[in-house]
Amino acid sequence: MRRRPKIAWKVLAFSTLSFFAMSCKGSLVQKKLSAAMGDQGSTSAPAIPPEPPAPPPPPTVPQDNPPPPVAPPPPTVPSDSTVNPPANSPQGNSDQGKAEEINRYVACINRTMPRTKDSLARYLSWVDAKNGPNCKEPYISYGLYTLYDDGVAKCQDAARLGSTSGPSLPTLEKGATELAAAYAELVPLTKKAEDYYQQEDYKDDNCAKAREMHVQLMAAFGRYMKAYDSMKPDLSALKDQTDRAELDKIEKEQGKKLTWYIRSFGISSKGMMDTIPEANPMQMNTASYLAKYAMVDKDFESMTGYASANSAEASSMFWYSAFERSAKEFFKQAKFLKRDLSDGNLPRGEQVKSLVEDYNRMISDLNNIHN
Repeated sequence: MRRRPKIAWKVLAFSTLSFFAMSCKGSLVQKKLSAAMGDQGSTSAPAIPPEPPAPPPPPTVPQDNPPPPVAPPPPTVPSDSTVNPPANSPQGNSDQGKAEEINRYVACINRTMPRTKDSLARYLSWVDAKNGPNCKEPYISYGLYTLYDDGVAKCQDAARLGSTSGPSLPTLEKGATELAAAYAELVPLTKKAEDYYQQEDYKDDNCAKAREMHVQLMAAFGRYMKAYDSMKPDLSALKDQTDRAELDKIEKEQGKKLTWYIRSFGISSKGMMDTIPEANPMQMNTASYLAKYAMVDKDFESMTGYASANSAEASSMFWYSAFERSAKEFFKQAKFLKRDLSDGNLPRGEQVKSLVEDYNRMISDLNNIHN
């Protein structure tokens, strides 16, 4: 029997917020990218960037929640929480195709976007975006980060599925095709550039290859970001719709058990994070954040309260204990920001960075949950 596609738990736009938090200078990197494309003047370089992050390691099983005898399947939403109607109904077929298409786009962006933005920010921390390198920059050894190879297949699969099957979502399908092409170009190009700078090859060719690669890099980064920006609004809206549909289906079929409370908390958390502008959190709407925080507060207390009162159910759910720990840390950071905003203070870059990082960690743990 063909398995029905499942909506991924991952939520868009959260990991992308780390792009701002990395530089703590608002839309500085976006401005530099625009400058390279000829939209505006160059800007000064930011502070020294952090050391390159290592590829994410496989999750470690919590001590109080040992794994099953066999290796767990890839992280997905529990099978009884999918939103697809019966496959033999016309609406079911349509929703099934849309769900699978959305899943592929989410997987593509979640795998490629954070690292791509980090790599671009690393590169623009030392190079003049508009004029390119002269190979006399004091921090030229920073180079840039290489990208994840497996993201190429994820994005190409998403683009292929969107263009050959499922419902017509023209904006997303066009954006996915362009994003996949740009990322496929960036992966080998960033590897080549990283080797070039680490080996100091610019000393051998008088910076000629550096200037050549700069044009290619900025063009490919620009195409990737443009494609992502074109996809983001529609994809985020569709994800919100499917999340709500899933929650309603879970309540109808199972009642309000732990799976329902986890999903409800995930939805309200996404709503709160969506109030933080991706380019510059200093422009966030305080009233909107506080209103969404109130929903997060309510859902967090309901989720942890239910888990405490139903410990057998919670302990039987693989990875829930790890998720609850990261959810508590995320909630703590959300509360800290809420207090500052309530006191009339502006958000601080490092504060938002911590919130985003804790949110991403929580979502990663949430994706590992299964019964």
